[in-house]
Amino acid sequence: MAIQWYPGHMAKATRQMKEQLKNVDIIVVLGDARAVRRSIIGSFLEVIGNKRYCMVFNKSDLADEKAIEEWKVRFKEENIDAFFIDCMSKKGIKELLTHLSSLKERFRFDREVRVMIAGIPNVGKSMLINSIAGRASAQTGNRPGVTKGNRWVKVNKEFYLMDTPGVLTPKFDQEADGFVLASLGSVKDTVFDKEELALKVIEFMSEKYPALLKERYKLSELTTPIETYEQIGINRGFRSKGGIVDYDRTANIILDEFKNGKIGRISFDRVGDMDNEAE
Repeated sequence: MAIQWYPGHMAKATRQMKEQLKNVDIIVVLGDARAVRRSIIGSFLEVIGNKRYCMVFNKSDLADEKAIEEWKVRFKEENIDAFFIDCMSKKGIKELLTHLSSLKERFRFDREVRVMIAGIPNVGKSMLINSIAGRASAQTGNRPGVTKGNRWVKVNKEFYLMDTPGVLTPKFDQEADGFVLASLGSVKDTVFDKEELALKVIEFMSEKYPALLKERYKLSELTTPIETYEQIGINRGFRSKGGIVDYDRTANIILDEFKNGKIGRISFDRVGDMDNEAE
């Protein structure tokens, strides 16, 4: 399924981020731990240029643990500063702060370290700022498009953090990229067909994590995606008048539970898969 979402405010936000680069010391590029490659979009790195940055992957509690360990090894091999965190539980926040604090000593700043937090929509940028600040300094919400403009937040004498709007690339390199980011909640849900996306989620889960799918929806077996879709609706009691499966309600519950990790811990991007694509 072809999905594209790049409204005017994203182009504006990208320009504003580029203009603010001169005012920041380091950029935290925030991605989703379930989609390590696809959530760190190329346009971020193009905007950043030679600016110092580190990669941080939120929602690690929702990602496949084996995949996370594989990526940690890969990043270490490539000498890339990368951290896997969970803003809800604050797991990994201390390690990230230690890294950012080291910049103050390494570069002998006689002032606070100025950090830009950049990333795709609905990945947890504002939540990360609140986790670091220890208070509700930035508006949060489990939907894309909550943050509307750049905003500085003073944490303490060590840090100033800049909250930025979530942005995507003007055009996804591959059709699958749009599917992945939409299923993670980073694309506005009015620009794609929910039922089609739910079928793609079922197809992905049936291939990569069949046991989790069967357990969550009490399925004795997996057949075709559409048959599985219908069985999920039946098992949940989602029926319209005349006993017909309520496809819209079924799609909503599948997408909501997938996005929020209720089906189980999954990862779209594996190190081995990325190596095969490169070949």
